[in-house]
Amino acid sequence: MKMACARAFALLSAAAAPWAAAGQDSANPLNKVIQLMDDLSAKVVKDGEVAAKAFHDYTEWCDDASHNAKFAIEDATKQKAKLEAKIGELGSDIEVATDRIEKLAASTQSADADLKNATRIREKEAADFAASEKELMETVDTLTRAIGILEKEMAKNPAAFAQLDTSNL
Repeated sequence: MKMACARAFALLSAAAAPWAAAGQDSANPLNKVIQLMDDLSAKVVKDGEVAAKAFHDYTEWCDDASHNAKFAIEDATKQKAKLEAKIGELGSDIEVATDRIEKLAASTQSADADLKNATRIREKEAADFAASEKELMETVDTLTRAIGILEKEMAKNPAAFAQLDTSNL
């Protein structure tokens, strides 16, 4: 577009040069057209420079955004790899912990069963002990009373309970 305007301007300038050189006054319609063409050309060049600057700024912004996005993607990819590794590690930790929990649960169940068996045995042994102790206490009480009776009787007649050899009699 710039080139076309510049050619048109050059062609009209060459065509108008004889009249301008002739010293005709500025009210000449051709001079007016040349003046308008010069103004239009300057405006088109100025608009082109503004558009070129805007385009340059836009391409720089796009390049910066592209680089930033590239780095963000690289960082996210690295982070993703680290997180996937961590997930795998924690997954294996979960499996190990689950196995351990199952073993501990089985151990706890076994310990509970052992505790119940031991409790039954202790209760039975405690009942047996209580019965034996009661019997022994009754025996001790009987013996204590018997000793008391024997001591009273010995005090009355000490020779009555004497042990004598009767084999010679």
